Amino acid sequence: MKLKKFTFTTALFCFFITFSSFAQCVITITDDQPYFEGFESGTMECWTVETTGGGNWAVMTGTGSNVVAFSQTNVGDEARLISPTFDMSEIGGATFSFSYAMMGLYDNDELVVSYRTSEADPWHDLGSYSLNDWTNTYEETFALTDLTSTYQISFLGRANGGYYIFIDNIEIASSGSCARPVSLEATDITPFSALLEWSTTGNETSWTLDFNGHQMTVEDQPYLMENLEPNTDYTFMVKANCDNGMESSWSLPRTFKTSCDVIVVTDDMPYFDDFEASDEFVCWQDLIISGDGGWVVDPGYLILNNTAFFIWLNEDAMLISAPLDISSVTNPILEFKHKQRAISNQVDYLFVGYRTSPTEEWTMLGTYTDAAEDWETVTLELPEASTMYQIGFEAFSNGADGVYVDDVFVGSSILAVHDTPTVTVNVNPNPTTGKVVVTSNISEGEVVVFDLMGRQVAFGEVTKGRVELDLSGLVQGVYVTRITGEAGTSTVKLVKE
Repeated sequence: MKLKKFTFTTALFCFFITFSSFAQCVITITDDQPYFEGFESGTMECWTVETTGGGNWAVMTGTGSNVVAFSQTNVGDEARLISPTFDMSEIGGATFSFSYAMMGLYDNDELVVSYRTSEADPWHDLGSYSLNDWTNTYEETFALTDLTSTYQISFLGRANGGYYIFIDNIEIASSGSCARPVSLEATDITPFSALLEWSTTGNETSWTLDFNGHQMTVEDQPYLMENLEPNTDYTFMVKANCDNGMESSWSLPRTFKTSCDVIVVTDDMPYFDDFEASDEFVCWQDLIISGDGGWVVDPGYLILNNTAFFIWLNEDAMLISAPLDISSVTNPILEFKHKQRAISNQVDYLFVGYRTSPTEEWTMLGTYTDAAEDWETVTLELPEASTMYQIGFEAFSNGADGVYVDDVFVGSSILAVHDTPTVTVNVNPNPTTGKVVVTSNISEGEVVVFDLMGRQVAFGEVTKGRVELDLSGLVQGVYVTRITGEAGTSTVKLVKE
């Protein structure tokens, strides 16, 4: 299960505390007493390390939660992190859970998780992991068998050209105890709700749910969380409440984002996105078709101003818009800019399609497989207008300079930006914290300000080429200002600070 990054990204700026040996500990696991280790003391008390070559496990401390990390010098280095001895002879079953992340470099290291029933017993593998993802935390849970009074678990790090393996939040609990919930998921996500679920052992009487810092008691799961805001990040975590007043420790946090509501597009209110709102997509879905690479917002590193950008060798991904209601638009069109620069006669491909609802198949609108060294503007008619219309930009990499897409416009053909080059508009000050003055070569007309979801947030009448707007009530963000008059229409980006 993939969880939101919470501590591991601070690891490179932290330091190690290493302890070579400890007196052997025996920890008894009962229904009332689980074992939990988060290494917050800065030590690995009662844990030991067996090394081969330059491999080692050590506590990594920093500004967030501590972790224990495997590092190495050469490919082939190994180190086994061995737990204290657990006496589990008094319980009938147990669960074992932990969280991990792994950072690759030239290749990915390997993590092997094992158990043994005594020091004389060989190690029995529970699972093996190899990946390069340290911006997310993964969580695994196992049911432990062959329980004895001399039980141990271990984490074997094996160097294959990676950089670090991180381990945290180790818990061993009786099947009859109040175990920490794991495997948190948010499913059936809509603009206004999400179904929250997590693991159960059958011993819980209720759970305490912390949702964006607000706590509540729930008696059943999955739990439907309603009355949410569209396109908003939410974080939740859970702890179990059991008989006799017992409660578990908190789960790891899980973060999700609600989907965007349907964006209504009209003749007077087109949809426009120049990707300047943030360094992440707003109301766009990045769907990876093959490989691991997807679309990203390039914040001006490669080309001036933000653009949607894709460059992953021999991989394929689609950037999908939020549902758009274009049913009332006169002559609806899609307009966008794209660039695909060649390298060694190779060009990355761009395919543009539409569908009339999120459950329909895609229909091709245009194919672009030739080099476009400079920005090219494309205008396409949108057939089969619906209340749940979506646009998709699919990119396939052939090892060239990537696919760039910018200034996506969906609206009426009479308002297309490229059709009105003679109209000028200026917003001052921009960025603004409150009032702005909009000036234009249009003497009489109207100004509409709308957010990136297409909602009108301000309106003004142009008189003698000028109008003043008070935007102090708007939240910080990027908006689009559109001016319309006798000479045509023009738009400009507006930033509210």
